[in-house]
Amino acid sequence: MSFAAIHIPDFIVQAIVRSELSLRGLAVAIVEGTPPLWSVVAANPPALRLGIELGMAKSQAAQFSGVEIRHRAPAQEKAAHEALLDLGWSISPRVEDAAPDTIIVDLSGLNALFGSEEKIAQGLAQRAARLGLSTRIAVAAGIEVAILAARGCPGVTIIAPGEEAMRLSVLPLHTLHPSFEFLETLTRWGVETCGALAALPVIQLSERLGQEGVRLHTLARGAFER
Repeated sequence: MSFAAIHIPDFIVQAIVRSELSLRGLAVAIVEGTPPLWSVVAANPPALRLGIELGMAKSQAAQFSGVEIRHRAPAQEKAAHEALLDLGWSISPRVEDAAPDTIIVDLSGLNALFGSEEKIAQGLAQRAARLGLSTRIAVAAGIEVAILAARGCPGVTIIAPGEEAMRLSVLPLHTLHPSFEFLETLTRWGVETCGALAALPVIQLSERLGQEGVRLHTLARGAFER
């Protein structure tokens, strides 16, 4: 049994860009709030490279030349999410709605219809592109491993059974979606990747950070199952 996680990076930005095609390839920052207290809640990589930061006031963001600013659009996000779900259902009746930017597709029994797992994943990426969505897709035997790999690895990633810990080890710690306090603590310890977290003694981690630390340690090792 294997699962494909389909993740849309920069989901809030992509939701707007797919409905405003003139923004493709440009630096885009999305603001939200109550006027005049608008602040940046999302930005694509080109905007971040130009100096845009999350939480920055709209007035500050407007000073950056070459950055297109748009207001957050819940209706377009809903449409993008529905397109993502349709993408999953186009090949399988077993789809999990994991998050606004992520779905899980059960690939069991699909090889006879669509070919290898890599071919299925490549096909999903191509279908997504036709829907105006740039995706990251990862296939693994475990759901959580597939989700982490889709968040952290570009393009299409296929993780064979037994390779979970090795393939996840290079991913940055924020891929696990830890709390701010947890991330801050581990950063002070010099822990910046899943591999570095997985290498910590779990008993001492439990004593210092509790069950949340144990849970994230299990995720980082690719050993979390559900």
